[in-house]
Amino acid sequence: LPMKVLVRISDALGNPLPSDRHVPHDIRGQQLANMAVGLGDAYVLQSASSNLYQLRDGIRAGLAFHGPSLFSVFSGSAANTPDIPLYLTAASAMESRAFPAFTYDPTAEDDLAARFRMRDNPQAGNIWPVQKFSYEDEELQRHTENVAFTHVDFAALDRRYAGYFAEMPRDSWTEKMAPVGEYLELSDEEAEDKVPYVLMVDGRGIMHRLVVDDKLVHSARRCGQRWHRLQELGGINNSHAQALLERERAVWEEQKAKELAKLQSGTARTDDAGETAPVADRTAVDAPVEIKEEAGSPAASMPVSNDPYIETPRCTTCDECTNRNNRMFAYDENKQAYIADPAAGTFRELVEAAEECQVCIIHPGKPRNPDEPGLAGLIKRAELFN
Repeated sequence: LPMKVLVRISDALGNPLPSDRHVPHDIRGQQLANMAVGLGDAYVLQSASSNLYQLRDGIRAGLAFHGPSLFSVFSGSAANTPDIPLYLTAASAMESRAFPAFTYDPTAEDDLAARFRMRDNPQAGNIWPVQKFSYEDEELQRHTENVAFTHVDFAALDRRYAGYFAEMPRDSWTEKMAPVGEYLELSDEEAEDKVPYVLMVDGRGIMHRLVVDDKLVHSARRCGQRWHRLQELGGINNSHAQALLERERAVWEEQKAKELAKLQSGTARTDDAGETAPVADRTAVDAPVEIKEEAGSPAASMPVSNDPYIETPRCTTCDECTNRNNRMFAYDENKQAYIADPAAGTFRELVEAAEECQVCIIHPGKPRNPDEPGLAGLIKRAELFN
């Protein structure tokens, strides 16, 4: 039947249970939408109320669909976040992956790539969206940091979860404190001596660091895992695709190594008379060989270097990398991206830009700063693109 069902979700966290080992995470609303997608023949749209205008075409399509349609919308609750406008609470739920947006359209071609859409979420290629945060220190000097907005940050807006945070006095700040976005990417060994915190600003505009309870960190990890499964459905960071990419890259590198060895061997050619032709200039044989490929081919001029680089001729000018950091990434005269200044940003930005790139042409290389937080995880993520 062409039934149209609207479900309004007002709470994406649930009431905290301090006696429990884990913080509860109210995912019933998400489960409902996921189950509807599993039916295969229902139109499903899930979104925060703050993003409904951007998804207006999807809403129209769902209303016009000849079969059943489910619209699952998170609106927030003034009782839980009384000091924050509801549209900001709704936007924060989507930003933090607590209530992600997606659309399933059964009228599209018979495959998930056509039917399932989740790119309406902020920075859909990342586990957590990263935004620039600017502030002034005690000496009125301006500073800018890249800060991830995580499930923990969303919980910090909800007064029911105030007991899961503790303010750390400024004179107690140490290098062992790590922003929760970076902490969530650390291995167990790396996180052992680290303390996760979130940044909060009081009514006077003073910035504070709040230490996060382990239960809330564990809840954020589970939220990140659910988000990654959603990414896989949407074809983003798909494990099958990444495994195939690794196999193809290994085959390509093996073929190129053989070609390079053949060119550098300097093996003499035999002419038609059976005589050995002299090898031209020995210096030229021993010189580094540049293998030229046609512009646009996957094997186009890949330098043997630890430095980051972009396969510029293949750039589609999507603005993803330049919007992330326009000092590190820039456009040439053909409006195709290149690395303008690798020192103008972090290795994390290079890796995340590579993950966001729709045509996989950004190669992060090796980290320049050995002290950058979370390097072990970042290096592992970069291996897919180097």
